[in-house]
Amino acid sequence: MDFEFRQETSPRFLRTAMLVAVFSGSCFIFSTSGYAQDSQLRKAMGIKPKQVVGYEKPDAVVIKECKFAKTQNPAGFIVHHSSGRILRRFVDNNADGKLDQWSYYENGQEVYRDLDTNFDGRTDEYRWVGPAGTRWGLDKDQNGNIDQWKLISAEEVVYECFEAIRNADQDRFDRLILTDRELSALQLGSRINQDVTSRLKNARSNFLKMARSQKTINKSAKFIDAGNGRPQMMPAGTMGNKRDLIVYDQASGFFDANGGNQLALGSLVKVGNVWRMIDLPEVVDPKKPLVSGGAFFPMPEFGGSAALPTTAESNLSKLYDALTKVDEELKSATGSRIEQLEKQKADVLVQFYVNTKDPKTKQDWLENLADSVAHSYQMDRFKGGLKYLEKFVADRKSAPGMDYVAWSNIFAAYGRATKEDKKQRETAYQEMISQLANFQKQYSKSPKSADALIQLAVHHEVNSADEPEKAVDWYKQCVKRFPRTKFGQRAAGAVTRLESFGKTLAFKAKKIDGTNFDIKQLKGKIVVLHYWETWCMQDKDLKELARIAKKYDDDVVMVGCNIEGRRPDEEPGDETARFKEFVKNHSDMTWIQLHDPGSVEDSSLAHQLGVAIEPMFFLIDKSGKLVESDIAIGGLEREIERERRR
Repeated sequence: MDFEFRQETSPRFLRTAMLVAVFSGSCFIFSTSGYAQDSQLRKAMGIKPKQVVGYEKPDAVVIKECKFAKTQNPAGFIVHHSSGRILRRFVDNNADGKLDQWSYYENGQEVYRDLDTNFDGRTDEYRWVGPAGTRWGLDKDQNGNIDQWKLISAEEVVYECFEAIRNADQDRFDRLILTDRELSALQLGSRINQDVTSRLKNARSNFLKMARSQKTINKSAKFIDAGNGRPQMMPAGTMGNKRDLIVYDQASGFFDANGGNQLALGSLVKVGNVWRMIDLPEVVDPKKPLVSGGAFFPMPEFGGSAALPTTAESNLSKLYDALTKVDEELKSATGSRIEQLEKQKADVLVQFYVNTKDPKTKQDWLENLADSVAHSYQMDRFKGGLKYLEKFVADRKSAPGMDYVAWSNIFAAYGRATKEDKKQRETAYQEMISQLANFQKQYSKSPKSADALIQLAVHHEVNSADEPEKAVDWYKQCVKRFPRTKFGQRAAGAVTRLESFGKTLAFKAKKIDGTNFDIKQLKGKIVVLHYWETWCMQDKDLKELARIAKKYDDDVVMVGCNIEGRRPDEEPGDETARFKEFVKNHSDMTWIQLHDPGSVEDSSLAHQLGVAIEPMFFLIDKSGKLVESDIAIGGLEREIERERRR
């Protein structure tokens, strides 16, 4: 079986089977047929993990000793050394013709996986495995960033906290902090609950101030190890708590920053398969006492009375017990019992939503319900899942957050259809387009409607070439309704692009040296605009561009439009440094280079023309009019020749 895979940096839209698959994040185009072994190897080894992990990156000499091989059960491919040591393994677990698991190895052992668990063409989970640890991150909005941890050890929490401080990354820190929902689930006694609530508020609100004011954990600091010691058990009944608690009351880590240093994390508590922080971390100063720690083991006081739980707390306690029971039974359930249990689980989640008063926690339960049912439906474990969610929304049309549930429903239906044959997938795709049109009407003010409008526009631009005016109409709606969002900015650029054919194109940007560029300066020359990032500039493409630039030097000007995106582990400016280093190391790139980082999502250079796919080429004639867009590199010289003959 031959595969073709296409990964693009783009907002959330799904095209038909003709376009294969669309992912968010960095891109590649790959096919197992029609390429030589060295080309297959180069492309496979060029695919990179979405998150930061240490994995084997062999040099050119070692790669020559490697082989590329297809696999079956599951279908996919492996890159291995001639000695048999595996380097990469990418597979299609659900046999729909698209990769959904990307595994990376170090010394022959798997250390990391990118996963597309709902088979919609976008990664949604990231797992560190084997010697790399136990972290398992979830990416609900599928934008390449971890939204929450499904599994993380106490030792890994220490490391993540260290990195959050070093990068002053509030989102990374927030993923480690105990959530309001989890705090309720712990069923703490009123006195400890009040103390923990206060600590959490302090940690969330003061983290950035602490991270930016400390000078010890800088770019050169290196994490060494956790120093938590033994975990402690706090049995139910202690201090009015209703559940057993497993905690570290004085968690810490060690790092090297021109000498031995210690980071104090305060108290950690285990919640299911994850460890959570409750305190603001501190870089230890031997001359000062620690502020954090000691939340769960304060000195006991004889004669105190633990507050009795309220009726609401008692109801939530029963719901947690019910949810735990259902999850446990689901682990071993088979046949029709699975469907019954999935519905029971959904019913419990609905009750959490109904009985929770705090708006933020209520929204969390709502999203939990939508995600759980949608995923179960796609995995064929809850066949009535879509109707269940449809009824839930119908009963609460005006309630906040229903747009999230309706949106989940749309993509759950299409995601499941990707497992079917081509005809069924096409039917499901058309149904998805219809539902997106209805969604943007019903939830006109929802931020997700901006996403829907872009997807509808792209559909008519790409799949309905005979009706491009409809694409413009959708783009214009997005601009009008969401002008200040990245979707609105991109839509405005797309309108400019589509309405500029045969017209003078206004185009300004910054060059690599920071000076201004205006395409008017090149009037009298044929101009090629080339949108790119370093990951999609292959050697053969670079040689072809250099050849064309040299051949047509007299009347054609090549203009590179670099929109380099930042990787998860990078600081602002790192993407610009990488771009400049790339140009410096490729002396044959003699043409003009414009630069505005952010990839297609955030680069104003990309937004100018509504660019969503890379690489992309535009052709402007000698009078400054746009004549062609989205030219493949293989057809670039043909289009230049055609324009020169006009």
